[in-house]
Amino acid sequence: MGSGISKGGAEGMPLETIKAHNDCINCMALSEDASLLVTGSDDTTAKMWSTKTDCVEDLGTLEGHQSFIQCVTIYDTYVITGSKDATLKLWDMSSMECLFTYVGHTNRINRLICTGEFIFSTSHDKTARAWLFDTQEVEEPSDACIRTFEGHTSIVSPIIFVPGTSIGFPDERGMNINPADKVITGSFDNTARVWSFDTGICLKVLKGHRLPITCMDTDPKGTILYTAGQDKAIIAWDIARGHIMKRVDEAHAGAILHLRVVNRLAYTCSTDYTAKCWVREGLENTRTYKEHTDSVITARFHNGILYTASNDGLVRAFDAKSGALKRKFKGHDSGVTCMTVCVKEHNGEVFTWIVSGGNDSTIKVWNATGLSEEFPDVPQPSHEYDFTQDERLDDLDRRLDDYMPNSPPPDDASLEILDS
Repeated sequence: MGSGISKGGAEGMPLETIKAHNDCINCMALSEDASLLVTGSDDTTAKMWSTKTDCVEDLGTLEGHQSFIQCVTIYDTYVITGSKDATLKLWDMSSMECLFTYVGHTNRINRLICTGEFIFSTSHDKTARAWLFDTQEVEEPSDACIRTFEGHTSIVSPIIFVPGTSIGFPDERGMNINPADKVITGSFDNTARVWSFDTGICLKVLKGHRLPITCMDTDPKGTILYTAGQDKAIIAWDIARGHIMKRVDEAHAGAILHLRVVNRLAYTCSTDYTAKCWVREGLENTRTYKEHTDSVITARFHNGILYTASNDGLVRAFDAKSGALKRKFKGHDSGVTCMTVCVKEHNGEVFTWIVSGGNDSTIKVWNATGLSEEFPDVPQPSHEYDFTQDERLDDLDRRLDDYMPNSPPPDDASLEILDS
């Protein structure tokens, strides 16, 4: 494959364009070893792709859902999908067979996460549920559901599992649920709720947003919750106390669609055509990533680069620290809905690929190798601060040097928000 980089260096063309589905692609997931990609679509199917080969290879199609697939995740050699048909399905990668269908929700599945022992899901039916991952001894599909978290008065979407310290004493069913395990859900009823996984009881109702909560994440220790939503606000919560620690109103000029914590920083994406970087301590905005011409759907941080996916059909690469636009990846005919960063080794060389999916039903593979070492190709955009704030900016820059990781932290499935 060629470099996929134009002569000027500022605009990247796709290494590959794959007509992956018969309808728009809604979600994607990458295996832990970056060798397998799974995509889910409005065409009711999920597809598996090998990223180990020089070109992305179609490994097969997972068929069985009765409506579009909204979310997907990978654990070990299994794929889990959630659909508008109100079911989750567990698939074997090798045989591509559906091993189990989880029945219990009464409306569309919005998000799912898997810890290896349990699966958690949220739904339009105003509930979240916990399911057994290992269903070999389950006789009836409904018996796989071990907890139903009821209390929200509208759609439940983002979900986080915060594990307690393992005590190593399984219960009578062989399940190792620690009394300190927590599940956190965000809802269109403008609240987040903290639940005891052990009892299913709601421990805290977090009230502070004025409109639906669309995204959330925790700090690496799982003690602080960050929520954002349609009211343009970001709120930091003390999870144990349920108290607001910091609130930023008008954090964006539009609804916030994505929030992701990376060490001591947090990144947000919005319908105001921008992404932003925040120092978590104090929620100070240090950078605004502009240049988009439509809503920014999601973002990924890798090796000092912030990659954004936008409804304007482009993937962009920004220098995360300076905010400078380094490259535009142009090729989708309509909005980009999901994106992942794939680092692979081939013939002794390490490559960085960006894989994106869109409303145009295609997967695009982009070459981002070496971007971290390049100088910005586009002049650095001006900051939003007044010149009178130079001293404060210098201080923030010094702090940002300390905060900025050289590489992304390993994904922790137990703390992952699925916003693909």
